[in-house]
Amino acid sequence: MGFIPILLTFGGFVFLFALVVTQSIKAKKEQYKTALLQLAGLLKLEVTDQDLKIEEVEAEIKKTNSLDEQENKSVKILLGKAKLLRHQYNELIITKPYSFVAKSLGYHAI
Repeated sequence: MGFIPILLTFGGFVFLFALVVTQSIKAKKEQYKTALLQLAGLLKLEVTDQDLKIEEVEAEIKKTNSLDEQENKSVKILLGKAKLLRHQYNELIITKPYSFVAKSLGYHAI
């Protein structure tokens, strides 16, 4: 009878930890996608799929020379923000306590 409350408490802790980590990973990935979509909207790209990649956006930035100085500055800021969010997401995935939850739920690096 003495171990049952301990095991229930530990199980609850593991379950709540997994929920918090899952929510954190989803939020970080959603922030990254939102930054990419803002960047694509600023560059007037046609987004056909939701799997827009930052490499495609960078290639489009290099192709586009018709941006004025203010738009170019805001594009650089948004690109830096998107790169930072991608780095934070990837770091979150490989951090040790979170990596167990990420691997078990099938999250991969961007």
